[in-house]
Amino acid sequence: MINNYKTYLFFFLLLVCTLLSNNLQAQAPKTVPEEEVNIQKIFIDATKDKLLGKYEEAIVLYKEVLKLDKNNHAAAYEMARLYEVLDKDEKALTSIKMACALDANNEWYKMLLADLYHKNNKNKEAASIYEDLSKANPTSEFFYSKWAFHLISAKEIDKGIKVYNDYEKKFGVTEEVVRKKHALYLGQGNPKKAEAELKKLIKRFPRAVEYHHLLAGFYTQTGQDDKASETYNTILDLDPENAKAKIAIAGKNKTGNNDIMYLTSLIPVFEKQDVNIDLKIKELFPYINKVAETKDDELKVATLNLAKILSQVHPEEAKSFSIYGDLLYYTGNTDDAVSKYKKTIELDKTVFTVWEQLMYIYHEQNDMESLLNITNDAMDLFPNKAKACYFNGVANSEMNNHKDAINIFRQALMMTAKNPRLKLDILTKIGRSYYMTKKYDKAEKSLTDALEMNPKDPTALEYYGDLLFTNGKVAEAVNQWKAAMKNGSKNKDLQEKINKKSL
Repeated sequence: MINNYKTYLFFFLLLVCTLLSNNLQAQAPKTVPEEEVNIQKIFIDATKDKLLGKYEEAIVLYKEVLKLDKNNHAAAYEMARLYEVLDKDEKALTSIKMACALDANNEWYKMLLADLYHKNNKNKEAASIYEDLSKANPTSEFFYSKWAFHLISAKEIDKGIKVYNDYEKKFGVTEEVVRKKHALYLGQGNPKKAEAELKKLIKRFPRAVEYHHLLAGFYTQTGQDDKASETYNTILDLDPENAKAKIAIAGKNKTGNNDIMYLTSLIPVFEKQDVNIDLKIKELFPYINKVAETKDDELKVATLNLAKILSQVHPEEAKSFSIYGDLLYYTGNTDDAVSKYKKTIELDKTVFTVWEQLMYIYHEQNDMESLLNITNDAMDLFPNKAKACYFNGVANSEMNNHKDAINIFRQALMMTAKNPRLKLDILTKIGRSYYMTKKYDKAEKSLTDALEMNPKDPTALEYYGDLLFTNGKVAEAVNQWKAAMKNGSKNKDLQEKINKKSL
């Protein structure tokens, strides 16, 4: 629809240009000198070429206009725009300066000149142009904003702040300008003035809770905890149910390592459906690793309780079940974790990390049938994810579907350019599957490729030993098995193979 509209617009403009040209030619003997008619015709032809994307041809014609009419500022301006599109900035600057000289009051010409100055890191010159434009148009917020922007880009911070101050005197206090001045003062190492800017915004909009949050956040970042708490209490006076402030107060009131008390204080917030789920997850997330590391039973109970509430209050949010699943997994409740991950996928199939977590669990549980099923589904949804193909190959291999395993592993291999560890593992497993199907030459090729990547890989060393034994090279096979054992093989049967010198 949009492309059709552009096509119609183009032909409409072309028609207007043609009619205008014909009209000028028809009137030429009566009212317009022949030379002027010719200039207009060339200008119109140049504009047609510009619309058709024939920029170089258009420039040639605009130059022809300027040869015939040295004062044609419109032609100089159009040339500048085309040179800019073609990244010929010096020629663009020359052309736009000509246009500005011929029509000194044209704001569009000056703005293009300023843009070209900025593009070429001449921000002082750009700022000077917007200074003139601001003085000529004292009611234009846009010109003042651009003036300050270019001063700051030129590293003239104090001058930029002064322009922002003048802006506020003329147009009033705005969040955008306050935020910019706040950041500039922080950059200058002046936290007092940075604080004053946020307070000014609050004074102008005293009941806007989000501005109080800005100030509280500033106090927290600068280590002024008492002021932060005071500001959060002010927020609660304005909005007694403000969850973000409640959480902040709870966190600041936490003494020592009393995580349990803090997590318990969050229960009323987590029970509110109108509190943003991301805010809740932000508070809960740090405790996932803490629970996994400390194995603390009380902490485990407190975090799981909040995760349960989260899933009950937000039953349509996939992320509530995802984080619940993570906590269950890291606290050793794998079966329930699987249930939550499945619910996550039911609500939102697009997050691959959840699918991947289920693959790892099924692999750990040696549940190859479930691993095969989930990877079949995952490969349909994520055809370019090597891990999905890898685990599908693992499941097929462990279920003795070696032909399918080889095909899938080879697909996965094409996706592992940025993951050499996975590539090594796949080469080893392809070698094993070739060995199991008695394609010994191909098995040897895959395993030697794997050992070239890592000569100490225990998986690859053991399988290569098996291959050597099958080919009658018993002594060499035993050496490979011993090397696999030395490099950390976890196969319980390996020592017996070494002792018996047999598979």
